[in-house]
Amino acid sequence: MMRRWTFAQRVGAGVSACMLAGLLLFATLLSVVHGLFTHEEVSRLALRQALLAGSVGLAGVGALGLVLRHLLAPLHARHEHSEQRLGLLMEAVTDYALCFLDSRGRVTAWNAGAQRLTGWAAEDVAGSALERLHPEDAVAAGLPRAQLERARREGRLLSEGWRVRRDGTRFWAETLLTALSDSRGRLRGFAEVTRDITERRRMERAQALFAEAGRVLQPLSGAREVGEALTRLCVPEVADACILFLPSADGRVRPQAVACADDQAASRLWEPLLRCPDADEVGPCHVVCTGRAELLSEVDFEHLPAALEGSAHGELLRVLGVTSSLTVPLAVGSRVLGALCLLSTGARRYGEVDRAFMEELAARAALALDNARLLTEAQGALELIGVAAHDLGNPLSSLQLRLRRLRLLEVNAHEPRLREGLVGVEGEARRMGRLLHNLLDLSSLSAGPMTLDREQMDLAALTREVAERHAEQAAAAGCALTVRVQEEDTTGSWDRLRLDRVLTNLVNNALKFGHGHPVEISVHADASHARVTVKDAGLGIAPGDQQRLFHRFERVHGDGRHHPGTGLGLYIVQQLVQAHGGSIHVRSRIGEGAEFTVELPRALQGRAHIPLQATA
Repeated sequence: MMRRWTFAQRVGAGVSACMLAGLLLFATLLSVVHGLFTHEEVSRLALRQALLAGSVGLAGVGALGLVLRHLLAPLHARHEHSEQRLGLLMEAVTDYALCFLDSRGRVTAWNAGAQRLTGWAAEDVAGSALERLHPEDAVAAGLPRAQLERARREGRLLSEGWRVRRDGTRFWAETLLTALSDSRGRLRGFAEVTRDITERRRMERAQALFAEAGRVLQPLSGAREVGEALTRLCVPEVADACILFLPSADGRVRPQAVACADDQAASRLWEPLLRCPDADEVGPCHVVCTGRAELLSEVDFEHLPAALEGSAHGELLRVLGVTSSLTVPLAVGSRVLGALCLLSTGARRYGEVDRAFMEELAARAALALDNARLLTEAQGALELIGVAAHDLGNPLSSLQLRLRRLRLLEVNAHEPRLREGLVGVEGEARRMGRLLHNLLDLSSLSAGPMTLDREQMDLAALTREVAERHAEQAAAAGCALTVRVQEEDTTGSWDRLRLDRVLTNLVNNALKFGHGHPVEISVHADASHARVTVKDAGLGIAPGDQQRLFHRFERVHGDGRHHPGTGLGLYIVQQLVQAHGGSIHVRSRIGEGAEFTVELPRALQGRAHIPLQATA
């Protein structure tokens, strides 16, 4: 197969042939000239030879010219076509800034997208470095040169960062810088593709901020904690200073929480903040009154709006040197709970997008504030319940004691109806006592951590004591109450009072729902755990109901008339057991009774208090 020459080889062969023909022509002419000077008369043969040689040389040169023209014409056409396609590409791409740089990083080509994105025309940047597109701090740090060097070393570099437009505004750019090398690997320049991703970054930051707000604001329980968390969340992410304003008891709008990125600026802002603005004054007070946001995209103190002149908010802007401000209401429905004021003292300028974003964040913060208010009110109600239950406990105990003494009097033996009435009243008094104890436990659990008073105690002895206390109730219910202890050593480190409440609630449940059937309590232990099982043969519990059995205020039997209760007993049992590091399980089927097993670690496992549990 005949070897195909490359374009360069063909051009080289043509040039060589041309040089050979030229040398032949030159040698012939020298020969003719030499003959003219050495002989007076030139023979016709020599003249013919000279003309022949010259003709051959000229023909060779002409042939070479035709060959070169034939070979170079397609190359020239392809070059023009490539330039046209490159020009069309650079002019057609308007969403991206596309430019070419030489090996020193100077601009050699600049498309319409680059002009639209940066504001500089091609003639403005031709031959200059791209450092004018970078912020001053980045140029001072040598970032542009470092990026060129890294692109040259690695072949390409994808980066993100701030860029500066011709008017001085900034945008967040994603840049792909590619090194251009020839076939021998020599660097010829760079190609840079840049696009504005400010909005995409804004959305990413908004999503991250919303997620962080949900994480930070939800667990908090007070308005002050919510306010401090909210202002810290906004600084420095979306503001250089952030102030939360809330209405006070006297109706005035006052600062509740303040966060500032600059400590020196923080010390200056308190004097204007402590001024009490009028209800119609522009600023946070007006936002709280109207429920509408106020945006100052650009603050010019030489042309400050008349409404801000002499106002507390205007003085605050002046003291901090604010360049842009945004105040949004914290509203839940039609109620405005406060106002969030964002202040920028640098290059950040707020716009309508920031306004919409902050209104959404403020709405979430308003829900957190409202939840904090409701939680505070609920805790106040629970504290009132706890105080009332505690105060009712003493007279109820005295009443129970007096009823017991009356029932034991000999005169009651001759009055069976009176005796039955006293037994019934005593039973109701006991039920009221259990209800008061449950309300006390609920109040303590909901108020926050409850410290356990641990001591070394015998679980079997406590179980027998509880069973003896319920002997009469078991007899009245027609239940044979028995206690079985399978191990001699059932001691451990527990809170005696809390375990008494656990056993009391479980036994009461077994007697109530196992009416007329035997109830068995068993205690056994191993080296690390002790277990108490309370088993009845009563109504039983459906599998679906067992999942919600330990929830607060949940009842799975009846409407409360035949089996009265509040649905708090098992919830309190579970909380107290978990506080000891233990667990409680239930096994039951409809019509076959229920078996509750409490498992407790015998030694302290690091949990010394009952945490506040959320209602499932």
